Amino acid sequence: MDEELIVLKSIYLEDLIISNDKETFVNIRIYSNGDENDFDHDKRLLYVTLIAELPSCYPEIESPKITLCQSRGLKDEQLNELNSLISSCLELNYGSCVLYECIELIRSKLSSYELPHEACAICLTSIDNRNDIIKTNCHHFYHKHCLASYAKLKKVELEEKFQELINNKFFIEKDFRNDIEDPVCRQILSSNIIEQLLSSSSMKIINDNHENEELIRNLSPTMRQWQEKMNALFQQQKEKGGIIDLDRNQEIIFT
Repeated sequence: MDEELIVLKSIYLEDLIISNDKETFVNIRIYSNGDENDFDHDKRLLYVTLIAELPSCYPEIESPKITLCQSRGLKDEQLNELNSLISSCLELNYGSCVLYECIELIRSKLSSYELPHEACAICLTSIDNRNDIIKTNCHHFYHKHCLASYAKLKKVELEEKFQELINNKFFIEKDFRNDIEDPVCRQILSSNIIEQLLSSSSMKIINDNHENEELIRNLSPTMRQWQEKMNALFQQQKEKGGIIDLDRNQEIIFT
């Protein structure tokens, strides 16, 4: 076992954490395959953390207990599939050192998943093209053109607010014109993301009926069901008087 851990440490370096208490634990965050020249793991879309508990009689008598946790961009079915693959790998390699095989098996599978399962939080439709993905510094996924449109609108708002403060001779502590917030968590987007968005050729703002209709047609079945449910609830509340109909009330007042 010690020789296996030495080899793994030489391969994965600081990514692999080994701890010894009553049992030996191996902890590694596994990313999908990326550009071999790109050592910035944070640019990769998917990851999962593998924790292996190695019993004292491993590998001859007992297999390691492997847990997958702290994933990003994976849905439950994919995590279940990864767990099944690990179980099969442990069974096939019983009595042998198996950690490297498990790690690389997961890495290969993550790369096959490729796309995050979350819908774009701006348009609420699925992300089906890897080239149309942008991940923010706070780890949220959007269509590039959706986030670019959002950033352009926010940039205009901030410029107007900044100019208004100057015109009214208010003291401005810092230039906030580039402090564009993430639509989900409101964390300030990094300057690199902003620069990429505002100069992106994929930028387009949906501002006419045709494009809005196209957006509606592309809604996922789940979103369509949600819309129908909300519309039914709205009509129900309206019939019970829970929704104020301004036009109707105005007619009653004038009558």
